[in-house]
Amino acid sequence: MLTAYDEVITMELMQNINFVVLGFLVWLFIAPRRNSSRYGELFLAYMTTLLCSLVGSTEIIMVKPVAFFFTIGGVLAFFYVVVRKTVTIAIRK
Repeated sequence: MLTAYDEVITMELMQNINFVVLGFLVWLFIAPRRNSSRYGELFLAYMTTLLCSLVGSTEIIMVKPVAFFFTIGGVLAFFYVVVRKTVTIAIRK
């Protein structure tokens, strides 16, 4: 059973889901490409930038909650990039 607090959180998330999706798309576009020769250093820069964005969004969450939801999209994009790089499916004949 949902409490009043859970309902407020759910409502807030549903109102800002478009910023989560937008953040996911932007951070996915910024992500390094898999077949890049400098993937390691580009991934480190990507990860550091996302970390700074997380720290920055926690500072302004009370003033601009949109920044927080945008960064949540970035975190989801980060996990997608990590899974895409580490999980490979090979089909052998």
